[in-house]
Amino acid sequence: MVAAGVDSGIPAVGILPWGSHFCQFYDSQRDLADALVPYFLAGIRGNAQCVWVTADPLRAHQARDLFRAAVPNIDALERSGQLEIIDYQDWYLKTGGLKTETLHQMWIERQAIALQNGYSGLRASGNTSFLEVCDWKSFADYEARLTGAFRGHRIVGLCAYSLGRCNSDSVIDVVRSHQFALTRRADQWELIESSSLKIAKEELRQLNEELEERVRQRTAQLEEALRMREDFISVASHELKTPLTSLQLYIESLLRAGAKGTCSAGQLAERLTKAKAECGRLEKLVNYLLDFSRALSGQLALTPEEVDLSDVARMTAERFSENLDKAGCKLSLRADAPITGRWDRLRVEQVLVNILSNAIKYAPGAPIEVTVTEKDGHAVVSVRDHGPGIPPQDQGRIFDRFVQLSPPEHHRGGFGLGLWIVRKIVDAFRGSLDLESEPGAGSTFRVTLPRVPVESE
Repeated sequence: MVAAGVDSGIPAVGILPWGSHFCQFYDSQRDLADALVPYFLAGIRGNAQCVWVTADPLRAHQARDLFRAAVPNIDALERSGQLEIIDYQDWYLKTGGLKTETLHQMWIERQAIALQNGYSGLRASGNTSFLEVCDWKSFADYEARLTGAFRGHRIVGLCAYSLGRCNSDSVIDVVRSHQFALTRRADQWELIESSSLKIAKEELRQLNEELEERVRQRTAQLEEALRMREDFISVASHELKTPLTSLQLYIESLLRAGAKGTCSAGQLAERLTKAKAECGRLEKLVNYLLDFSRALSGQLALTPEEVDLSDVARMTAERFSENLDKAGCKLSLRADAPITGRWDRLRVEQVLVNILSNAIKYAPGAPIEVTVTEKDGHAVVSVRDHGPGIPPQDQGRIFDRFVQLSPPEHHRGGFGLGLWIVRKIVDAFRGSLDLESEPGAGSTFRVTLPRVPVESE
């Protein structure tokens, strides 16, 4: 596949794809010079081999003088073969006439030689002022078929037509035979192209802009995902290493004490209790990772049963009493009336545990309120803390995976998966999860669950 575009050197034209074939209408030698000199200069800068086929009113020696004024080392360029300025008799007519297939093949072969010599491609231009009326039909056919011949090759071609030698029919033929035409009006270059082509180009431009924006957004998302993954790996390594190190130390101390016979029954029980606690901590972390993997693959299993949400809230609050005391948090619970439905009890507990853990982590010492109610046939459980609240810019991402609002130097533990898993569980119940928070005014997490049977996944 022929890639990317090249600078035409002509501001009105801009960037062109390889394989382009367009034309220029001119009135004077100045028109030719003002278009063709920058056209070939851009080719030289782009390391293309340049072939300029000349005819009146700008013959080879005149073109060479104009080019020398812009590029003093033109002689070196010609000697190297990168620039070739040829009179039309030495190009079009050396085949013995305008034989379409022969001329096409000459351009393709010249492009192949340019590539073999290390050039980026071939840039060409030819002036058609030498044409006689009797030659017009065959040359128009040659030009029309040349557009197709250039396609797929590293060639850019610009044909020059004298307005003084064109009638209305020939102008139409020229425009039809090229991708577009360039002409001068009020000393400004303009493009001649059909309205349908203009519309297609505009649509293509808009599509390219949309594609570039999507690529930019996707790239930013991937970069953010990579950053979050690296943060997660770092945190996970730290979180898993801590209980493993503690467990290893307890076991080593038990082995040393056993070998010396210096460990009393009380000391043994204490160290085994600590080792068991570290095993429980390690199990909890591994379960987080397993839940993350299942939720990520859409395989979060549910085992529905008849559950009283008020009872689950009371039992969870009781289990959390020690953690709450350590954090200096006082929990008030309003869950008096039974609120029943078919849910997975363990998953409901997991939702409450994760939200309470989040409240303890980010609002230590602040009171926490848990409320279980019914609204419009749905069960609603709310957890409100009186901590620092969540900044508005973070509220939209707090349920994303690996997100932890504390800066790394103030890391409070965990993987940043708790609230993400909460959202996945609530989604599996076909419920909703809402957050209300203002900086300095605490946060309220509200889980709404439909009280209808939920099939096990």
